[in-house]
Amino acid sequence: MLVATNRNVVSSNFNNNIGDENGFGEEVNKKGPTELRFANVKRLARKWRVELVPEPKNLNQDNLPSQLQFAHLAKKCVTNKRNCVFYIHGYNKPFVETLEQAYLIEQRYNVEVLLFSWPSNTGGFPLFEYRQARRVAQTSFGALDALLEKYARALQEWLTPEDSAALMACDSTTNLLAHSLGNYLLEHYVLSQAYQAETRLFTNVVLSQADVNSINHIKWLDKIVVGQRTYATINENDKILGWSETQNPPRLGKTLANLEGKTAQYYDFTRGKGVGKKHQLWGDVQNVDVARFFTAVLNGKRGDDVSGFTFDPKFNAYRM
Repeated sequence: MLVATNRNVVSSNFNNNIGDENGFGEEVNKKGPTELRFANVKRLARKWRVELVPEPKNLNQDNLPSQLQFAHLAKKCVTNKRNCVFYIHGYNKPFVETLEQAYLIEQRYNVEVLLFSWPSNTGGFPLFEYRQARRVAQTSFGALDALLEKYARALQEWLTPEDSAALMACDSTTNLLAHSLGNYLLEHYVLSQAYQAETRLFTNVVLSQADVNSINHIKWLDKIVVGQRTYATINENDKILGWSETQNPPRLGKTLANLEGKTAQYYDFTRGKGVGKKHQLWGDVQNVDVARFFTAVLNGKRGDDVSGFTFDPKFNAYRM
């Protein structure tokens, strides 16, 4: 699995660029929040092997680490006949937990995952930590911008004509899954001057249990340029977002109010069997229709082709 991160590198954890799940810390990169490092990770029993991608001393267009890694990822999608998911995690996630989440997505939905891991577990009193994580998210959108630009350039310039043809022939799609506070990071990116519709490379964009304001969310949601479709998920009983609402206005992922987006489809899972107060719908809920929905949208398919949902015009949402 390929990881891109703006976390600080814990150099003492690496020996000849090989380390484990403690190789990245809970601060931004010492060069700044827009600095990206890449690593290839592999699960070994209950631990992780983390191989830091080395950076040449003299960078040029022929040895950019990101371009080589992205070209390799695209070839994996072709070889394994899989789609690709860019995953942006949420709040209070140490590096190892972001790896576990990304691995779960790979295994459950049969996709290749590119994980964008940002330092969301700053430590301290929960309320202070949450506010600090929001500040880190606000400053991390530049790293996400760089990641998407590098990825698009790699597909255009680094794949051989044969590889490009193979990628097109196997109908491989690339989709974005932003979860919880990861949507707050995405929001600040979309509203920034840096955003130049880089999200158009995604077939689907999935805003999972978004920890963002419901009121006026269309000001940024409708700005998202996407290849096909944008989805936003809702659970009115979401326990994690319930805690967030003690600090914030109603959250997009927890209310059926203000669902006014012109470019997105809203999916309400509240009444689904086994959903309860769950926050991580794609990981924690054992429900066939929930699994089918995420299998579809994370593989570039249509959510409205999945059974178990009925469109409710009163709320402008598909509801279980």
